[in-house]
Amino acid sequence: MMKKIILCSCVLPLFILGSCAERTTIKDIERFKYYLDKGSVKIGDQMKEMDLVIVEPIEMQQDYISAAQQQGTLVYGYINAMEGDKWNKELYHQFKEDDFYKDENGTKMYFEQWDSYMMDMTSVHYQKVLLEEIEKQVVQKGLDGVFLDTVGNINSFLQPDEQRSQNEAMREFMKKIKAEYDDLSIGQNWGFDTLMDYTTPYVDFIMWEDFSYREVAHDEWALEKMERLQKLRKQYGIQVLAIGFKDEAKSKKLSQKYGFKYLHNENGSYYNEW
Repeated sequence: MMKKIILCSCVLPLFILGSCAERTTIKDIERFKYYLDKGSVKIGDQMKEMDLVIVEPIEMQQDYISAAQQQGTLVYGYINAMEGDKWNKELYHQFKEDDFYKDENGTKMYFEQWDSYMMDMTSVHYQKVLLEEIEKQVVQKGLDGVFLDTVGNINSFLQPDEQRSQNEAMREFMKKIKAEYDDLSIGQNWGFDTLMDYTTPYVDFIMWEDFSYREVAHDEWALEKMERLQKLRKQYGIQVLAIGFKDEAKSKKLSQKYGFKYLHNENGSYYNEW
């Protein structure tokens, strides 16, 4: 799991860097934010007050990222793992036909809401392109970790006989990330079974979106996942970042019961407003 690190290098004089700020550890985060748009002076100042922020590195300005890190904020870069976003033209144009998931009839899976396509993690070329994107958008920009979105697509949208190969490929992909960048932390979005059965050794936190009281408090499936995630947290230190869309007070209380970190976002799965 992620160790506590010191932000400022002692090689550089303090009058250049200012006072050193100790980075928050994953297990100690309380205030976090998931934001996928451009920054501003106001947003940059608010980023400094967070323990952890997930940003879209293509959009967020480097100055705000660096300034937040100097205050001890952990900054993770968003990478869409299981979907190819058409808006990201530079990345999208690197994909080959075999990089897209296709069903038994050879039909691609399109998500109209996001204007994206399901990708095939078993494609060696796709993994190569995605690793290069992590290098460019996350590593070269000095971010603390990568946040892999849509990992949960594997279990949510694929047939059981297809899930295993994609889950195994996801595990190998994360293994490659750690082999290339050992100090780079990894967070994943959804994919509870993927985490529990495949990616536990590589993940520092998992996000649970729509952790809303009315959706999860009395749902047998959700309650079972809460129990298992709580055990993973205690055994391996994997933290759960829960984002509720409704019932803020009740949702937060429930998340705290299981030791999860909580954020309320009344805009649902849209993270373009701070």
